[in-house]
Amino acid sequence: MVSLPEVISFVFIIITLAISIGLHEYAHAYVSRKLWDPTPQFQWRLTPNPLAHIDPIGFLMIFLVNFWWGKPVQVNPMYYRNPVQWELMVALAGPFTNLLLALAGACVIAIYSRIIGLNEFDLLQWVSYDYMIIFWLQFSYINIALAVFNMIPLPPLDGFRLIKTFFRPVAVLIEKYSFAISIVFLLAIALPGNFLGSAIGTYIHSVSSTLFYWIFFLVSQIF
Repeated sequence: MVSLPEVISFVFIIITLAISIGLHEYAHAYVSRKLWDPTPQFQWRLTPNPLAHIDPIGFLMIFLVNFWWGKPVQVNPMYYRNPVQWELMVALAGPFTNLLLALAGACVIAIYSRIIGLNEFDLLQWVSYDYMIIFWLQFSYINIALAVFNMIPLPPLDGFRLIKTFFRPVAVLIEKYSFAISIVFLLAIALPGNFLGSAIGTYIHSVSSTLFYWIFFLVSQIF
């Protein structure tokens, strides 16, 4: 039997993913449009409305394997004056937005904890039943995890643009097999119990936890 706190936590995750993935994709569209590419605007993606960025299959996956992806924003580098560098800027806009959202969430928690008279140690004791803290902790961590996940240097993720920019011969080789790589990667993420998926999950959790700690440490020094 699913408990009420578990249901609330799951609802919080859906809300967080809808906001975070929507703003992630909007950041791609916004930066690309600022760099003179009208493609996102023509495809009605130049909006922060999460509904414009939801992939139906990706959304359903949250109920099956606790994993969700959005509908990628299509851009046309032919409009860019410096295609390689500007395409990288567009790609990095998404993960950068997620880190900003994580920082905002950390600030909300820090301010809230000071208002109710908590310090960092008390916060850990309250996290099990204060839904304000639960939501914003999840919000911050999930956004960090989204940024870390999207910076993995494989297609179709944003991190692959780093390979295209700085290691062009390697990128050409990867692009030759990009479809197969993408399928294997998505299956590794979606199907439980495989070694590759476990390794990716461990990597994301390890890096995300470290960034999560440092962001909250820095924010706590300010507030």
